[in-house]
Amino acid sequence: FGIWFGIETSDNLNLVQPVLPYEDGWLIYNEYFQWEPTYNYNSRSHNVRAGDHIHGSVTYKPESNSYVMNNTCVDDGWSVTTEIP
Repeated sequence: FGIWFGIETSDNLNLVQPVLPYEDGWLIYNEYFQWEPTYNYNSRSHNVRAGDHIHGSVTYKPESNSYVMNNTCVDDGWSVTTEIP
């Protein structure tokens, strides 16, 4: 089970998403998934608790034609940022 949002390329072959899955507890991290050829990247992760305030974002950077994902636990200040070209 997980809660996340993401964006894909128009051909639906690349997905970037800040994620909040439940894997023996709640975690936050950033994920990049490529369908063909199959490739998956997960950033470092952080355990969060029910009631924590989480902020996730995806921002397009036109100057580098890349996407920047950020996932932050507002309550304890932990954050991870990932840039995908």
